[in-house]
Amino acid sequence: SHGTHVASITAAYFPDNLERNGIAPGAQIVGIKIGEFSYSVNIHEEGNVLSIVTNGGSHGTHVASITAAYFPDNLERNGIAPGAQIVGIKIGDTRLSTMETAVSLIRACSVIVNSNCDLANYSYGEASHWTNKGAVLEQLNALVDKHKVVFVASAGNNGPALSTVGCPGGNTSSLIGVGAFVSPDMMAGTYSLMSTKPGTPYTWSSRGPATDGDLGVSISAPGGAFTSVPKWTLQRSQMMNGTSMSSPNACGCIALLLSALKTQGIPYTPATIKRTIENTATALGSHDSFSIGHGIVQIDEAYERFIEISDLPTTGVNFKVTVTGQQGQQQKCHGIYLRDAHHFKRSTDHKISIEPVFHEDTSPEIKLAFGVEVALVPSQPWIQAPDHLILSSTARQFGVCIDESTLEPGVHYAELCGYELPCSSKGPIFRIPVTVIMPHPLTEKFTYDVEKIEFNNSVVRRYFFHVPREATWAEVEIHSLNETDRSRLWVHAVQILAEKAFREQETLETLAIEPRAKSTIIVPVVGGHTLELCMTQYWSELSPLTASLTLKFHSLRPSSTSLFLDTGTCWTRLDVSGDFNLEELHPEFKLTHLLITKRPNENIIKPLGSQDILPNGKQIYEAVLTYNFHMHKSCEVRPNAHMLSDLLYECPYGGQFWMLYNQHKQLIISGDSYPRMYSSKLDKGDYTLIMQIRHENKAQLESLKAMPIVLEMKLSSSITMDISSSRAGVSGESGKWSSYCVLKPGSHLPVYVMALPDDKLPKSPCHSIIQGSVLKGEFTLSKNEAVKKKVHYPLYYGIGPRINKPSGGNSGGGKQKETYQQALKEFKIQWMSKGDVTVDEMDSEYGEDIDYLIAQLRMMESEKEVTWNESVESLITKIHSKLNVRDILAHQGTKANFSPQASEQASELEKQKNIFVELKFLEGSLLLHQDPMDFSRMENIYTDLHKLLDKKDVKLRGFKLKLAEKLSLHGLAAKLTDDEMSDKGHTKALEEKLIKLYKQLGWDHIASLLEGWLPRKYPTAYQLF
Repeated sequence: SHGTHVASITAAYFPDNLERNGIAPGAQIVGIKIGEFSYSVNIHEEGNVLSIVTNGGSHGTHVASITAAYFPDNLERNGIAPGAQIVGIKIGDTRLSTMETAVSLIRACSVIVNSNCDLANYSYGEASHWTNKGAVLEQLNALVDKHKVVFVASAGNNGPALSTVGCPGGNTSSLIGVGAFVSPDMMAGTYSLMSTKPGTPYTWSSRGPATDGDLGVSISAPGGAFTSVPKWTLQRSQMMNGTSMSSPNACGCIALLLSALKTQGIPYTPATIKRTIENTATALGSHDSFSIGHGIVQIDEAYERFIEISDLPTTGVNFKVTVTGQQGQQQKCHGIYLRDAHHFKRSTDHKISIEPVFHEDTSPEIKLAFGVEVALVPSQPWIQAPDHLILSSTARQFGVCIDESTLEPGVHYAELCGYELPCSSKGPIFRIPVTVIMPHPLTEKFTYDVEKIEFNNSVVRRYFFHVPREATWAEVEIHSLNETDRSRLWVHAVQILAEKAFREQETLETLAIEPRAKSTIIVPVVGGHTLELCMTQYWSELSPLTASLTLKFHSLRPSSTSLFLDTGTCWTRLDVSGDFNLEELHPEFKLTHLLITKRPNENIIKPLGSQDILPNGKQIYEAVLTYNFHMHKSCEVRPNAHMLSDLLYECPYGGQFWMLYNQHKQLIISGDSYPRMYSSKLDKGDYTLIMQIRHENKAQLESLKAMPIVLEMKLSSSITMDISSSRAGVSGESGKWSSYCVLKPGSHLPVYVMALPDDKLPKSPCHSIIQGSVLKGEFTLSKNEAVKKKVHYPLYYGIGPRINKPSGGNSGGGKQKETYQQALKEFKIQWMSKGDVTVDEMDSEYGEDIDYLIAQLRMMESEKEVTWNESVESLITKIHSKLNVRDILAHQGTKANFSPQASEQASELEKQKNIFVELKFLEGSLLLHQDPMDFSRMENIYTDLHKLLDKKDVKLRGFKLKLAEKLSLHGLAAKLTDDEMSDKGHTKALEEKLIKLYKQLGWDHIASLLEGWLPRKYPTAYQLF
């Protein structure tokens, strides 16, 4: 009955009995049976941990259906390998909007091993800063190399520029990375296009090579599908596209191959499966290997090839390729990748190591008997290598020379293939990918022009430029030469920097270009590194486009690309150089965030449970760091553990995760590897951030026990720093920045950035004193708004000691003595309330003092059980007689007073008003304790308070709430309690009071709903990681 009850609260509709109606009578309700929502229950740690796993979305079911959907009565809905047994492992954390985490991935590896899985599909991935290194990647490689699991993964959806493959699919050597293509049949059937064209990679499908020279994309498969999704979506099937769809398609094909091999008892290794799949794939038209890998998977041919090679001595062996001597992104690579200018300034000779790798259960006799002669065959004449190589069971090295002297501008790909002799027709047993990028020449003015470019059939145009060291941005202008047809064009510009993911220096724009129209794109660049400018129509575009291209490099080059200033330096000089063209210089320095560093208040290191034991038997440990902080005002906050930021697959630690709680232990927000994705507006109050870091080596965690985090707080308004064009301007003389300043080619100008005066420093939302904190922002140099949005540099400002303002001492002793006497009186009143100073002592010294009298009344009210008697009445009358109520009310209603004594009079009357208001509150509170209450007197108090206070005054609302409760006005009390929560924030005590009031009103349905939420809103403990 629970579901019907809940629906009735919302939308019950009884036209003949309106009292039974819901909140929105007649609203249309869609009911979903709980049986349509799939979930699983797992019990861990000997029954102490219950895990309930539900869908985070429809993506996983869609992927699994592509591989193994099974509908015996409707074969058209079947997957590639219908009926294959699926082990579903959720690696998308719901707390992170189903983002994958290192914790879930490492646990998934253990589940795969313990479940004896033969094949794994992974339709997730991110850009990574390097390849083949990191705690997660080590476990994935171990799955393949040690546990013989064939691992298929999506290459990524970040194309069409080169080197945009994701991790792990595109840059982990043991995995099979799958790109996505769309066939003519898919264009017509799946996408309902009016006409079709030859098959093509999807525009967004990520391209190789990986930064270590590996091809990145192993094979390609169809990247779109209509197939089944969870029942709770209320859809029979759903259309999705991406390499997330091409990967399970290829995985299903490989499942068929493994099924056939297992049925016939033919042994295999993941390396041999990958090699055979690649060797039998077919090319897709003229599309390059970076887009489709070795081609479209052909599972029938792969099966036949495997039968042919099953008895060869190399079939069960993996051949590990290592390239050294390369001027690439890392020392040990899996291919040759020559891209930047400095790659060609040294020798292009490379040392290649080929190491036969046997599975650990291979017998010594097999290793001893292993020997093979290999023919080395380059696919292009510009690769020079030995003709033959004799391999035994240990690694062999040989040299390769790349002769790029005859290569035209553009990208060139070739392979050095090793063929087992005399079985060369069976395909190579290893490949050494070679990518060489030759730049397009620039003019003397650092420009490049193409008068006419034809775009049709999804052809990709790539241009490469060795960016001048002085350049800071490129201006790309594309002019449509079409007379009638509008076209959609993707423009993707990428630079690859050492140990930085491609996204760090990437510009991607989608242009809708009208006939004869021009579009301009600003591309930030880093001088000295090759820029790829990639352009293509979207894959579904049917109308051709003819366009011209103009590229022009610009330079407004700061002497420092990251500027750190501080309070102790009155000014800082920044030199700006202009090297190519006339450039209008208009510097702006803006600070937008406050960075506050916190150290852990507590740290605990301990071993985790049975769920966190690696397949090799090693125990994972956790370090739990607790950070406490207080917010004085509302502010958007982004936590950042800098040491581990932006590292997921490549992180050396086996997981990081943090959860931020408010003072009620309610989870506000969670985060992990990518701090830019996780921020929340925090209200005033106390907060606790708990971070978990995991590693199999306890000593590694010990080094992080004092790891700081940074709380990045957005300022309510940005701070613009003062600048000057000369040193004289720093001293307050002429020299402020001109609104028009042009930098000539080859010249440079100084920019003086001045320290912030104290009155410009923000008040910290987290601390009353922010000395030692840092302000963060950015600076720009160009006056062009389009350039300012794209070309900016980080700016930091360290906050030091503030100026100590003079106290303005008083030469007269009378005022000081008066201040001392007042302070002494307040001190004695404070201790009187604690019983350390007697009333008799105070009477003798302050008997008629109004502050003392109001303090006495305050003490009486605090006793709660005091009865109204003559002493109370006498005290109230005495206090009242010392106040000029008429003048107080006149002051309250006066807008302005221009008399010479106005300020002093106003101060005295304001003090009397505050005493009068407190008197009325205390008098009213004392009356509330009496039974029966003097209603007439309470009405007078209520009227007096409303004359002096705004109706939204917090204290007045609190008094009205007590009065409403006294008079059993439950509806008004509920309204006032709700207002209290809106202003002060929700607390368990206020919500319990509200529930009680709803019950007294007979609103049991609302009270029941709120009671059900209490355990979730006010948990007794923090959540488990």
